[in-house]
Amino acid sequence: MGGRPVRIDLSVRCLYCENPACPKRSFAEQVEGLTVRYQRRTPLLQQVVEAVGVLLAGRGGARMLRVIDVALSRCTVLSQLMRVPLPPLVTPRVLGVDGFALYGDTYGTMLVDATIRLPLTLWEGGDSEQLALRQHPGVEVACRDGSLVYRRGITSGAPTASFGW
Repeated sequence: MGGRPVRIDLSVRCLYCENPACPKRSFAEQVEGLTVRYQRRTPLLQQVVEAVGVLLAGRGGARMLRVIDVALSRCTVLSQLMRVPLPPLVTPRVLGVDGFALYGDTYGTMLVDATIRLPLTLWEGGDSEQLALRQHPGVEVACRDGSLVYRRGITSGAPTASFGW
């Protein structure tokens, strides 16, 4: 097989409105499952761009798409990535809580699903009210550093959770 993919151009009918009061003058025919209004890519190609964007993000995603003859800039790949909806939050069984330095004297807090090692949320600051874990009431084990602020937030939000180090 090998070689370059064959590019196929699609022709659709252009329909015109004869009503002078109509704000739209022309309409393009839509092909079910192949075209979407106001889009430059087919739904299948859009899914490929989104999947590559999730895996490789900007520059790496643009390079990977070039391999399959889709010329997009890194900014376009990142723009499409930002449009992908976030998966629904599920209550983790083991929750990791850690603080990190953003810059200077500004700190942040990160919640991580410790079983799959993926971050759940980030926020600036580290007070116990924000960490009250009310959006994660089914947590069984909470892993944290030695911070008493984090301990207070975990015990107020998930009183039945045990602590792991």
